[in-house]
Amino acid sequence: MDMEKKLGVYICTDCGIGDSLDIEKLQNTANEYNPAVCRTHPFLCSQEGVQVIKDDIRNEGINTIVVGACSQRVNYDIFDFDPLKYVTERVNLREHVVWVHTPNDESTQLMAEDYVRMGITRANKSEPPEPKTADLEKTTLVVGGGIAGITAALETVKAGYKAVIVEKESELGGWVRKMHKTLPSVPPYAELEKPDIDAKIRELESNPGIRVFKGASIESIEGEPGMFDVTVNSNGSSETLRVGAVVFTIGWKPYDAGKLEDLGYGKYRNVVTNVEMEELAKNGKIKRPSDGKDVKSVVFVQCAGQRDESHLPYCSSVCCLTSLKQAKYVRESDPDAGAYIIYKDMRTPGLYENFYKTAQDDEGIFLAKGEIMGMEEAGDGSIHVKVDNKLLGSVTTIKADLVVLATGMVTNMVPDGREPNNLTEEFIGDILKKETQDGITEELKPVPIVLNLKYRQGPEMPHLKYGFPDSHFICFPYETRRTGIYAAGAARLPMDAASAATDAAGAALKAIQCVELTSQGKSVHPRAGDQTFPEFRLETCTQCRRCTVECPFGTLDEDEKGTPREHPYRCRRCGVCMGA
Repeated sequence: MDMEKKLGVYICTDCGIGDSLDIEKLQNTANEYNPAVCRTHPFLCSQEGVQVIKDDIRNEGINTIVVGACSQRVNYDIFDFDPLKYVTERVNLREHVVWVHTPNDESTQLMAEDYVRMGITRANKSEPPEPKTADLEKTTLVVGGGIAGITAALETVKAGYKAVIVEKESELGGWVRKMHKTLPSVPPYAELEKPDIDAKIRELESNPGIRVFKGASIESIEGEPGMFDVTVNSNGSSETLRVGAVVFTIGWKPYDAGKLEDLGYGKYRNVVTNVEMEELAKNGKIKRPSDGKDVKSVVFVQCAGQRDESHLPYCSSVCCLTSLKQAKYVRESDPDAGAYIIYKDMRTPGLYENFYKTAQDDEGIFLAKGEIMGMEEAGDGSIHVKVDNKLLGSVTTIKADLVVLATGMVTNMVPDGREPNNLTEEFIGDILKKETQDGITEELKPVPIVLNLKYRQGPEMPHLKYGFPDSHFICFPYETRRTGIYAAGAARLPMDAASAATDAAGAALKAIQCVELTSQGKSVHPRAGDQTFPEFRLETCTQCRRCTVECPFGTLDEDEKGTPREHPYRCRRCGVCMGA
């Protein structure tokens, strides 16, 4: 509803504005629009200056405020008037005019006057937004029951919300439950620790605020934040639940070592992966797979299939720490045994550098920067590993009872049978060729993986690179291009178990923020708190589908006739649809 405008214009003369402009002429320009008040102040962002505006709101009934001062990027908390009651327009006279143009010059004055005219016109044509508020569902769906998923669910209920966790396997815990030990988590970061995953699982399964589905899959997700309808298939029966947001923690899988035959995997029985090494250590004393003999010498080969354009082009970041940990297993299993780690670069971020130092101080752990030149199996089953030692500048051969390949982490976003370094852009899928009146065209058909979203763009989230969900890892780590769905853990980025748990806690809080702000009609990211919504004039729609195609966030689906169908709570207020 249009409100009766009562305009107030306020011009600050501080920060060089009063020294560079003719303020009286600027006031005359503002008075062309017949404001109820037009005032100047020497320090408008001060407590006294803001009080002048507040007094006019209270005494004069001002509801349309134009502030001619500094950039809207600063002092936004000072000129903060209720956006649902008042229109506030900031005119940037400081950074855009007086700080970058010649003071007391005619052209500078004219520019300032034009800025004031534009600001007043915009304010007069604006109305306070009418936010779309609703009583929404605030339960969080957690997809995946590994350490990240368990942490996300527990942190959600600790914050006072309910959670539903869906795990495809018959038990919770993921890879951490299969680990012999985990990396140190307390100072001085020297001693390995027993996994506490069983205690976390018991805590989760006994919590009345968490509903657990095991051996389950998601048949479909449709709707929008606060109104996601999720159909879960568990033990052959389907059930539809309503949730507010989704935390995506489907985890990782090891790179297929069968493609590393040049490193002996699949060719020699005593060449195993780091995942298989965990199983050997968990079973007790470490023995050779070929004949069960005790292991006296182990060679760890770092970056096995990683940082390699033919396999995984990226570093999985945790393999160095895993090999250091497993070298400790070897020494604990037999104090007379030795472990050799052949690395390209050792990467032990943060306080894990202390753990690296304890390995360096161990007389039975040998670290060498080098490359593997080849491997041969001896008659007794041992492996002769030929190493080009880059530090010594010589080639040496190590006789090993066991060779462990530090294979990398692949997000479970990558379907089985597809290569992370050879995925279709944006969405993982197949390129289909179609014959049309314009000739043969190519079209991407995304494949369903886990979420089975009922979105126009496809059943899954877009990926950024190598299958990892599309997000800005630094500024907005949990955000995806599906509003209300937040990725965490190794599904989002290669990381260790402790980092995955921390990551999941952040994603859980982001999901809570989403449902709370959405219920108030506010956007979450990147224009957090924005209460405006685009208005679609469907009476003039020609079903051209430009807006539905170009919206990157799936705000607009379409019906069978091609008419846009709005999902307002998916909207990020980016304005792409306005350009369409």
